[in-house]
Amino acid sequence: MKEIKSLPVPLRNDDLNIPLAERKTIASLETGDCRWPFGDPVEPDFHFCGKSKTGDGPYCQFHKRRAFQAARPRAIGHWPNAA
Repeated sequence: MKEIKSLPVPLRNDDLNIPLAERKTIASLETGDCRWPFGDPVEPDFHFCGKSKTGDGPYCQFHKRRAFQAARPRAIGHWPNAA
């Protein structure tokens, strides 16, 4: 049986484009670097954002907004199994 290799996941249009020279590996990450991962950890092109973190969190301002989005209001509806 032939092994099917997964296709690389393209960057989303709203994602940061990290130049090759600025990409961080797990070995090159420093204390103040953004830990937003890109790609599959088993692939050689896996890297982290590496931009400057903001506040106490692990991400830069851009990825902080992507990771922590406000909850959407839920519609009040009929709950058939509610007591």
